[in-house]
Parts: sequence; C-alpha cells; structure tokens
Amino acid sequence: MMSQMERASSNPGDALRSFDGDGERQYLTELKLGGGHVLFLVDSSTSMLGRTYVNVIRYRNMSDQMKVKAPKWRQVVNSVDWLTTRLKPGTKFQIYAFNEDAQTIISGSDGNWIEVTDGNEVDAAIQDLKSVVPDKGTSLVNAFSQINQLSPRPDNIFLITDGLPTQGKRKPIREMIRPEQRLTFFDQALRELPPVPVNVLLFPIDGDPFAAEAYWRLAIRSRGSFMAPASDWP
Repeated sequence: MMSQMERASSNPGDALRSFDGDGERQYLTELKLGGGHVLFLVDSSTSMLGRTYVNVIRYRNMSDQMKVKAPKWRQVVNSVDWLTTRLKPGTKFQIYAFNEDAQTIISGSDGNWIEVTDGNEVDAAIQDLKSVVPDKGTSLVNAFSQINQLSPRPDNIFLITDGLPTQGKRKPIREMIRPEQRLTFFDQALRELPPVPVNVLLFPIDGDPFAAEAYWRLAIRSRGSFMAPASDWP
C-alpha cells in the first residue's frame, strides 16, 4: 500500500510551492504530513553546524555568514523547505527554532499560527529560517514547553534535531555532559510533551550513542514517525 507521503509525492500538482531537488529522492516513507495545525521544531544549537564534533568546532569559530552555509545546517533548512511544500491551503503552521530557549523564527507572527494561502507566507518563513545562526546548547524541555503555549495546540509536530539535549530547563554548571545525563534531560522533556504525533528527522552527530533509539521510541509512542535522512537528501 502506498504511504501518505508517497501518494503526495506522486501528485506534485497538489503542492503550492516547489523545491528544486532530485526528484528520485523526494519521498519519505510513512512520514505523516497531515494535520490542521503543524509545528516545525528545528534544533538550532551549535552542534547543528557539523556531523562530527571536529567540524562543529571548526564552524563554530567562523563568521555567522559562514555558519549559515555549513553543509549540515543547509541540509536541515532544505529539509524544512521541502516538507513545507506539502502544506495544503487552509493548514496553519509555525516554525520554532530552539537551542537553550525556543522561539518562533517567523517575523511578525508573535508565535501565532500562520494560515497557508498562496504559499508566499511559507516562502517568507523559510527565508527567516535561512537567517538563523546555530548557537548554544540544546534544551528540548524548553522547546516542548512552548508547545503548550500555542492555542490551539498542534496536531502534528516535525522535530528536526541531531541528538539528545545537553541541558534541562537551565544551563548545567559543568560543560561536559555524559550520555546518561542527556537521556535524563530527554526524559524531563517528555514530561512536557502533550499527546501529539511527533515526526522525528534525526541528523546524527558522533558521540551520542543513545539518540537514535530514544527518538525512535518517541516517534512510536506518539504515533509519529522517525527517519535519519541521507546526507544528500532532499
């Protein structure tokens, strides 16, 4: 049976917006794209600059103009861009970036839902996302807390991240965080999550051995989906 996403991809005329990518790669099996209020939660912490810690450190010391051009971050932005091409007219959406805090990246929205009409509002949101510079640590609990501030709550969430959180509600005293501590921060975040399907796109970084299983379980438990995109997708 063809999945919802495969059906959508086979009917490109349904899309308000286009994305210039490799047509043979434009499919995501079992990724759930429905919902009347769709929230994109995009990890914008420093680690989103690279696929290895060596590359993260390298890009961290560059200018902001170079940081936004980091291949991993560009792939993340392109992934959100591609996903939003499937938003249908009448759908309401928001894009939040999170590191130690979480806030909307859509200029002038004040965190309110934006209704998709002709696609121009989505184009503007993606342009705002392209200006975000990855920085700081990762607090998933603060990101999930923002979900409860939205009215109405989202009925579908896309979580784009690269690993487990590096802190809870506050920045830890010690800079070095053990993998077991990151799992604890993750469990704290889950307590803030309302019963909403979470679709996880994981762009893994080295040194985070528990991330894939933890996010896979989150996707299964919430009736969402999980995928780790190839480096050349979309």
